[in-house]
Amino acid sequence: MKTSDIRDKFVKFFESKGHVHLPSSSLVPHNDNTLLFTNAGMVQFKDNFTGKANPKNKRAVTIQKCVRAGGKHNDLENVGFTARHHTFFEMLGNFSFGDYFKEDAIKFAWEFLTETLSIPKEKLYVTAHHSDKESADLWHEKIGVPRDRIFFRGDKDNFWEMGEVGPCGPCSEIFFDHGKDFSDPNADTSECILDDEDRYVEVWNLVFMQYEKFKEDGEVKRKNLPKPSVDTGAGLERLAAVMQGNYNNFDTDGFQYIISKIESISNKKYSNHPQMMRVIADHARSCSMLLSDGVLPSNEGRGYVLRRIIRRAVRFLDQLGVKEVNFYNLVDPVFDTLNQMYPDTRNNQQFVEKYLKLEEESFRKTLSSGLKLLNKEIESLRENKKTTLSGSIVFNLYDTHGFPVDLTQMILEENSLSADIDGFNKEMEDQKKRSKADGDFSSSSQDLSSFYQVFENHGATKFLGYENLESESKLISKIDLNGKAALVFDETPFYAEGGGQLGDIGEIYFNNTLVGKVIDTRKPIDGLYIHIVEEVAQIEENQTYKLCVDKKNRDLTKYNHTATHLLQAALINVLGDHVKQAGSSVGPDRLRFDFTHPEQVKKEEIIQIERIINEKIQASLAVTPNSMKKDDAIKLGAMALFGEKYDDIVRVINIPDFSIELCGGTHVENTSEISFFKVLSESSLSTGVRRIEAVTNQAAFDLVEDKLRGLEKIEKELNSKGDKLFDRILKMKEEIALSNKEIKQLKDKLQSLSAKDMFNDIRELKDGTSFSLIEASEGDDIRKIGDLFMDKYPKGIVCVANKKGDKCMVLIKTFNGNSNYNCSEILKDLLAPLDGKGGGKPFMAQGSVAASSFSELKKSIDNVFLS
Repeated sequence: MKTSDIRDKFVKFFESKGHVHLPSSSLVPHNDNTLLFTNAGMVQFKDNFTGKANPKNKRAVTIQKCVRAGGKHNDLENVGFTARHHTFFEMLGNFSFGDYFKEDAIKFAWEFLTETLSIPKEKLYVTAHHSDKESADLWHEKIGVPRDRIFFRGDKDNFWEMGEVGPCGPCSEIFFDHGKDFSDPNADTSECILDDEDRYVEVWNLVFMQYEKFKEDGEVKRKNLPKPSVDTGAGLERLAAVMQGNYNNFDTDGFQYIISKIESISNKKYSNHPQMMRVIADHARSCSMLLSDGVLPSNEGRGYVLRRIIRRAVRFLDQLGVKEVNFYNLVDPVFDTLNQMYPDTRNNQQFVEKYLKLEEESFRKTLSSGLKLLNKEIESLRENKKTTLSGSIVFNLYDTHGFPVDLTQMILEENSLSADIDGFNKEMEDQKKRSKADGDFSSSSQDLSSFYQVFENHGATKFLGYENLESESKLISKIDLNGKAALVFDETPFYAEGGGQLGDIGEIYFNNTLVGKVIDTRKPIDGLYIHIVEEVAQIEENQTYKLCVDKKNRDLTKYNHTATHLLQAALINVLGDHVKQAGSSVGPDRLRFDFTHPEQVKKEEIIQIERIINEKIQASLAVTPNSMKKDDAIKLGAMALFGEKYDDIVRVINIPDFSIELCGGTHVENTSEISFFKVLSESSLSTGVRRIEAVTNQAAFDLVEDKLRGLEKIEKELNSKGDKLFDRILKMKEEIALSNKEIKQLKDKLQSLSAKDMFNDIRELKDGTSFSLIEASEGDDIRKIGDLFMDKYPKGIVCVANKKGDKCMVLIKTFNGNSNYNCSEILKDLLAPLDGKGGGKPFMAQGSVAASSFSELKKSIDNVFLS
């Protein structure tokens, strides 16, 4: 049975049981900073289980794309070396939110496995938590599983909990027996035969969330949930192996098409290099899907994990003998195998390929030098009979050659060596700390429980701001927010920060008296608007107040927001379809737009982009907002933001025949309101991500006027206008360059004449070598003087020193191949007692000491050369 057929059968089976099929969420968890990646099917339903959200459907079925690499759940180092570990995998899940519980969950799982998939019952074993006799009895009495095939296990294996507090409950797992041929002879099965994990493989986990952990008087306690729920997960790749008669997941159709492409690229056979090709195939899947969901390679957080995976794959390709950039060629077979369930991936294929190619090109530049250094260090460790590579060298490989630490560790382990990770961590601490370390995604310092309580009691805030800038609204809650007041009203015209647009500011009145100034508006949780006020007069809950949005601020912001839509469309038009929004910030003063593009945007491209946008502004195009189903909007070609979670009904901003985007922000009604658009700057944000900052309306006019005034001053000063001004500046540049050349020639001539006088004091060393100590003037080029000396005395050695500010510079030079004198070693001997710094090669070295040590330096030189 094909993997695609298993997906289809799973969804149809649970739909027949009253479940609603919901799409997979993004690999980037929405509004959840506690996770690097979506690593299980239940992640998108976390609020449903905690009771913070009321699900529309009590039963759901999903096929969730997951990544486990980095953070608490990290399978990266095991990939390829076991039969079942993956960085990217698909989780089949059925969920009950306070609807059915243990009996139905058990019946559904057994029916699907034994009847829909026709897996022999005698091949299946089950487990239950040692406290959950109810589940064990259900398996035996309702399903007919013999008692000797039901095993009780402890908390480690069979109890699930979300965290220190929150929903939790016992698990019941289903195992498949691959047969005695796959037994692990070293496995200890004295307590449970399922501890032979090579032979018995878990294919389904049923989590019964029936308790809630809470803290009381500093002690963690547990109580029954009023509406127990079910969260189940089955690994698609494991089921595919079972259904296709394979022991190893990598031998299924979900991987073999990718592996055949690797065979073609490397001209090697899978049977001869199984581990390497499995790693590459797995990493091609995770990298392609992460990029498709908007994760970009970087040096922190999610982006760093992605970069590590890419570089591990490239290293294995290199070991297979693939020396050219090729990893991106695996995107097509990856999307071929996954397109059925995730059709949006095809739309991003060009983008994904471009970024994988860019990353591989970058890493291959340092891969060779890094491997040479590492191999050299490995040889040194063996020669010195050591087994641990120092943290400083591990850090150098990471910092200079782009080697992820786990890659260095893996290569060392292949050679029965280890890395000093404590030393590496110390080196990392000494370097400027990254803003967020890998996996360090801390939740907000503000406790959200009070906001959830307000939402639970009063529901969502009604937003009126698309049509109104004022409203009469009832205050339903006042919450302390780090010294400020967070006011929650039943309805509001204030736009809360979101989608890159800053929150509205304005004023609050009671009986025509100002009682508070709103300095920001935000949504701490979905649906709840808070108005942040620094100072507030006496204000009472359940009282009605007049809310007034600052109109000028809102107008300036909406000019810039609509301009970002025009900008994105123009960027795609000029640069290509690979352009994707990577972030934005829209406020009253300016707009900032981050986008994917592998190189600097050329000046002529910027001019073209500006021209297109201003043409659309002058064309007075209607800007039309519409609400519709998300699927209908996507069919119309509406662009969505990477990683963003949208409701079933979305707001679409349409600028006819030019731009159509999903967007909940505020916008102009006609492009003519924007008046004018002008780019302020274009810069690099990170590898493959560019940033444009721009202004609109009066700010854009002011910018151009300032530039024109500056131009007028230059025209007046140079007495030239128009094209003649440009010609005049070019001529002046030529004249200045010629003058500088003449000045340099004169300086060199003067220095040459001066140097001849310097060379009068030539001394003969004991071996007959001509030597001179030259004390040069502060402005002299000591390297030039050294060259002049060697021209005159090609077999000699010279020491040139001069003062430069608060430093004394020193140069030692001789001829290349002089075996009697090593300039680098001599310099070290000279500078060491004077706390100087420097270095170089055997025939030339240069360094410096404090100017106050000049006299001691000269004495030291005499001692070294003439003693």
